[in-house]
Amino acid sequence: MRAEHGRWTNWGLFPEVPGTLWRPQSIAEAQRLTTEHQGLAPHGNGRSYGDASLGKRMISGLGLSEVFELDQAHGTLRCSAGLLLDEILLRTVPLGFFLPVTPGTRLVSVGGAIAGDIHGKNHHVDGSFSAFLEEVVLIIGDGRVVRCSRTELPDLFWATCGGMGLTGFMVEATIRLKPITSSYIRQRAIKCRHLDELFERFEAHKETTYNVAWIDLMAGGHHQGRSVLLLGEHADASELKGARSRNPLRPHGKVRAKVPFFFPGFVLSPLAVKVFNFFYYLKAGTSDAGSYVHYAPYFHPLDAVGGWNKIYGRRGFVQYQFVVPLREGRRVMGEVLEELRTHGMVSFLAVLKRFGPEAQGPLISFPMEGYTLALDIPLRKGTLEVLNRLDRLVADAGGRIYLVKDARMSAGMLELTYPQLGDFRRIAAIYGQGRFNTALSERLNLLGNAPREMKYDPQRVLILGASSGIATALAWKFAGQGHPLTLAMRNTDAGAALAEAIRREAGVDCRAVHFDAEATAEHAAFYSALDPRPGIVVCAFGILPDQVAAQDGPGAGLRSIAVNYTSAVSILEEAARDLEERGCGTIIGISSVAGDRGRGSNYFYGSAKAGFTAYLSGLRNRLYRSGVHVLTVKPGFVRTRMTEGLPLPAPLTATAEQAARLIFRAYRKKRNTAYVLGRWRWVMLIITLLPEGVFKRLRL
Repeated sequence: MRAEHGRWTNWGLFPEVPGTLWRPQSIAEAQRLTTEHQGLAPHGNGRSYGDASLGKRMISGLGLSEVFELDQAHGTLRCSAGLLLDEILLRTVPLGFFLPVTPGTRLVSVGGAIAGDIHGKNHHVDGSFSAFLEEVVLIIGDGRVVRCSRTELPDLFWATCGGMGLTGFMVEATIRLKPITSSYIRQRAIKCRHLDELFERFEAHKETTYNVAWIDLMAGGHHQGRSVLLLGEHADASELKGARSRNPLRPHGKVRAKVPFFFPGFVLSPLAVKVFNFFYYLKAGTSDAGSYVHYAPYFHPLDAVGGWNKIYGRRGFVQYQFVVPLREGRRVMGEVLEELRTHGMVSFLAVLKRFGPEAQGPLISFPMEGYTLALDIPLRKGTLEVLNRLDRLVADAGGRIYLVKDARMSAGMLELTYPQLGDFRRIAAIYGQGRFNTALSERLNLLGNAPREMKYDPQRVLILGASSGIATALAWKFAGQGHPLTLAMRNTDAGAALAEAIRREAGVDCRAVHFDAEATAEHAAFYSALDPRPGIVVCAFGILPDQVAAQDGPGAGLRSIAVNYTSAVSILEEAARDLEERGCGTIIGISSVAGDRGRGSNYFYGSAKAGFTAYLSGLRNRLYRSGVHVLTVKPGFVRTRMTEGLPLPAPLTATAEQAARLIFRAYRKKRNTAYVLGRWRWVMLIITLLPEGVFKRLRL
């Protein structure tokens, strides 16, 4: 089973969420992950637009062993939940079957289609994906594999349809397919001069299987809602002529064009979109125009271009899709279009569809009988504020926002617009048992169990082992730069006195807390209780054993290894998890030059520091993509209580204050490794390069 760490986005490139993605290869591995980890986010192909499948801990179904059983007699398909709609079409179209419902991309997984209860251009006639779903197999919160359908665990079935993956991790599904005799669509393109004409045409052609309208957002005044309505029916093989008739069930081909880089912002300027819209409307032809088109360009035009989301630039975009009831459709659409045009919110893709009656089974499925508008909007200054205003229009009209595409809606909007949310939460708690969670569900409190959020202060410094000489000097240095502090040490009386002195003289918030480095079983509870959580964590504790005494009875040496390595790793893992989830922060680990090469005079201490240095290096590599920086500090000789009485060479010995200044400078410059003093870098380079035969003769 592979695990990938990093910062993740879905297709809209916003938001970016730090996390770990596990790719189990078997159902048994997926069951183990489910029972071992809290808050797993089921993740498919990442083609939802917002944060629906993102999380701190994600589990992918794409790597599970494939299931594909097509019953041609009954027109049903039993398949893996991780299978893409793309693959289903490639295999079933040549056999005379088509997906009963397909969204604007075929690059979504079956599990994603169920979780979002996806809809297509035929919702007004056929309903959403759940209408054709026979059975789902999923791993629920306690690790069991269960089957659900309309007759078996129906509460779980309907909560899973549109349930955003929060009831369990889907592994299999059975769906009914649509029989076809050709892979072509008989299409009509009807120009509509304004919004009133478009709504009239929608109602006049509501019996057509497929209908969708492209709208020119830049058109205002009498031309508001200028659009092209595209009507479609599956063509019979007998209708086809020429090359089409020779291979009537030809599936789609491979992607041939790819966007190689992120486009600059001016590409999506209002002028560029206005020009595009003019030519698109012109190209549509007359209202009597008809043609035969392959299903790929009709249903999935953008799939022909790989990486098309890069057109919106590195900042990404948000897709905003809402639905309002029929009675409010014309009025709300007019107000929305005017709001968008007024604020210059451009979109190449503004798509209007008509929905049929709302399904009675799914609890938080998106469609309701009415009109839905979907927009791809570049993420720029002011974008989210305008969308917040549109939310109020939608809510006042009795509509709702599509969760699969959402990246910014408020929890209050969710509560207001999904009336069966309470039933969904109850069923998700029974079966999901809190094991499944996503960035979207946390943002919207979709499960209704939002815990009290600990405060987080990115400027606060937590110093672990604040009683050491270097740590105390570093506390004063950070305080002098205005950083609030949390001083963690075993001697709480000394900590309280130091905190009081820093508060009085530096004028910053400084508090002392009890911390026992050797009590590793308490580290998780210690860190979780910190409020506010720190943005900078300094690990400064350690002990230096007497080497001769440790050799005679290695208890002191083993304790040194436990404190200097095991205890440090234990508490920094707690800090690393917290900062990684936030996507920012700094960890400063104070190791030692003694870890660069083992010496006979202190090999217990040196071996622990060598391990700690390697740990910090690995942690730095792990956290790099999440935006968390790790600084390894390697002091040489420093005059502190720990080295008191030792014969230290003056040219290689620093004071605690010197060490603090150098560490703070390295922190500000985001260095990976800092020696105290800098000359130690060259001293240790020479020492590490000495041949072992020479080195072991030296009395070091």
